Amino acid sequence: MAQSLRKAWLAGLAVLGLVAGLLGAAPPEGALGAHGDDPDVDFEAVYQACTGAATAAAGFEDTVGLNTEDQINCLGHYGITQGRTATTFAPRESVLRWQMALFMARAASAAGIVLENPAGDQGFADIGAVSEEARNAINGLAKVGIMPGVSSTQFSPNSSVTRGSMANILDAFLSNARPGAGAFGEEVDSYGDVKADNTSVFTDLNTVPLVTYNAVYRIYEAGVTQGIGDHIYGPERNVTRAQMAAF
Repeated sequence: MAQSLRKAWLAGLAVLGLVAGLLGAAPPEGALGAHGDDPDVDFEAVYQACTGAATAAAGFEDTVGLNTEDQINCLGHYGITQGRTATTFAPRESVLRWQMALFMARAASAAGIVLENPAGDQGFADIGAVSEEARNAINGLAKVGIMPGVSSTQFSPNSSVTRGSMANILDAFLSNARPGAGAFGEEVDSYGDVKADNTSVFTDLNTVPLVTYNAVYRIYEAGVTQGIGDHIYGPERNVTRAQMAAF
């Protein structure tokens, strides 16, 4: 049983077992019109990790009835989060950068990503107040390029994660992940082979850095997000804990 769960976890979480709710609720059917030049995303995940026992109630009283309830329970099931307390998840709070580092570091080993622990000081002068686990996560992710600081000396652990920065983090994480066989279907072998051909979908990315522009369209092509409305991605908006839990 443990082996089968781990297989599902590896295939589903590590290789795009991510749903559109991750970066905001999916828009109504057809809200993106023709989805740019290509009406379909081409590389949606074949496997899902958040099924069956993984969606059983995790004890969070403030998530009952939410459309992301199963995904939040799934986070608890796999140990990605313990919640804000044993009975609260705080789904509407923004995800802070130190929290995001913990989420990604806890998911890394299942995704086949090796993080050194401890990774050694990566030069951030502003992470002394976070927990040792969070410091190790921050340094480990920064060392492999998944979640760098906002500068060479600042990580800004208490800043909120925006949808633009979330795209950068997920793109880097998935680029480092080791997928199970067939996770993308028959056309590609890894996330690095995912090509974005829907670059007219969103109308609000003209001012974002090129790296973010490319990251948004790669995760869109992989079925991770559909944005938050008709041709809107919302790169400056903060990601809530409920949205984050959807992966």
